[in-house]
Amino acid sequence: MNASRTVYVIAIAAVALAGVFGAAYLLKMPPFSDDPGHIEANEVCKSLGPTSQAVDALRSVLPEESSYSFNDDVSVRVDNHDDSYRSDCFVSAGGRQLLGARTQMMRDEPTQSWIDGEVAQVAGERNQLRPFSAEVRGVASSSVAAVFLPCASAGNIPGGQYNLSVVIHLEEAGKAENTETRAGLIELAKSAATLAHDRAKCDISLS
Repeated sequence: MNASRTVYVIAIAAVALAGVFGAAYLLKMPPFSDDPGHIEANEVCKSLGPTSQAVDALRSVLPEESSYSFNDDVSVRVDNHDDSYRSDCFVSAGGRQLLGARTQMMRDEPTQSWIDGEVAQVAGERNQLRPFSAEVRGVASSSVAAVFLPCASAGNIPGGQYNLSVVIHLEEAGKAENTETRAGLIELAKSAATLAHDRAKCDISLS
């Protein structure tokens, strides 16, 4: 193939490639999509609560990625005398873990003891944790939201009353302001806690 023909072929290929990218841009196909942070509702961890609510909250806290991976692992109680309820949800993208959500059943204890043992270890800046509701034992920052919810009344499980500890840990944040991120994490924690309270067959009412 002579030099002029080679140049001609390269030029044709370049024009064709430009056409492909131009069409992708006009049709809003990746990587030119208007919604790079799209979250597939059917892939979201069920342990995070109602899907639409969880998706909205996740969008407000996660960084924008072309796709997300969800891993949900739930262990249910065998009966009312069992304290083994636990769920773990992990959200990742591009080989990086972005968010983790853990719910576990544990013996009731003073709020500060629970914060020290279950929340502070993932909170980073511990002094950023603030209560977010007068009705719920919960604290949050721009990277963590946690709820300590009554579940099994004393007498069902040896050791007294048992609660559900829900901790949402954001490992990599999106572009939202800290206040918006904190609000999104709180919504996730409350949603996951409400679902877990039902799934764990708790006998202590939330009302």
